[in-house]
Amino acid sequence: MSGRAILAATLVAFLNSSSSAQNQFQNVDLVDVDVVVTDDDGKPMTGLKKGDFDVREDGKPVELKTFVPVAMSEDSTAPRSMVILLDDVTMPTETVNAVRALATYLALQARPIDDVSVIRFRNQDDEPFGDRRAALARIQQYQGAPLKYAPAGAPEDVLKLIASVSKKLEATGRRRKILVCIGAPRICAVREPGRFAGGWFYGPWAEAVGTAARANLSMYSVLAAPARFSGEGIVEATGGTIFRNESDFRPRLDRIWQDAGHHYLLGYWPPASSKDLHTISVKVKSKGAHVLARRQRGN
Repeated sequence: MSGRAILAATLVAFLNSSSSAQNQFQNVDLVDVDVVVTDDDGKPMTGLKKGDFDVREDGKPVELKTFVPVAMSEDSTAPRSMVILLDDVTMPTETVNAVRALATYLALQARPIDDVSVIRFRNQDDEPFGDRRAALARIQQYQGAPLKYAPAGAPEDVLKLIASVSKKLEATGRRRKILVCIGAPRICAVREPGRFAGGWFYGPWAEAVGTAARANLSMYSVLAAPARFSGEGIVEATGGTIFRNESDFRPRLDRIWQDAGHHYLLGYWPPASSKDLHTISVKVKSKGAHVLARRQRGN
């Protein structure tokens, strides 16, 4: 081999090794962020363009590489995806009928093509897959929490369940998935832990946030019990919202299905970083726009 050929081979090897090292440090997966945008009346705001969105990660603006408006009509052939989580840990037996009624209403709003399933916190055999018929059957099987089970439902257990559901749904593609939790705050509204000040479940939190982001899953909560807490939690971090203290939950439940079928799917290449959690902020340059989007993702 000539000296020139040896030099060329050496340069190619060097460039390949440098590229490999850079890819190990950089997250090469496109970050998907679903953004729900509604007007003052709670109706989907349509017709927005890529330039109307200001997306930042860890405070720094990112360039949108993909932009897909999603607007599903009743005759759309694209499925919506929803998993209903029933709290059978903290809800007493006298609330069983109320929980069943809320879950039944949600399931009945699914179109035949939609993916809707029901899981119960205490039943590890429940899978987040199925159809409306199976979901309704499982709702009727739901029972409240026996008193002996009251101490269960630690924050890390809830977060591990969210991570497990997200991992199972990740293979179903990029479409938006919604996990709706019906129950009490301890199960349906885990607060974000401090990493150093008593945050013993920070690891499960980071895992739940990270897997939910990769699966494009957002968590919503319908609190069938009064909530006395402040600050943000897993619902806000994943891009959902909390409904509580309502005399009639039906408009709120309709809103959840609306969000499942009307949103904007944005994608960007994340900046290189070794952090395990990243903050995301999304703003829309349109008067009267109300934005709902995930606020955290994993590395």
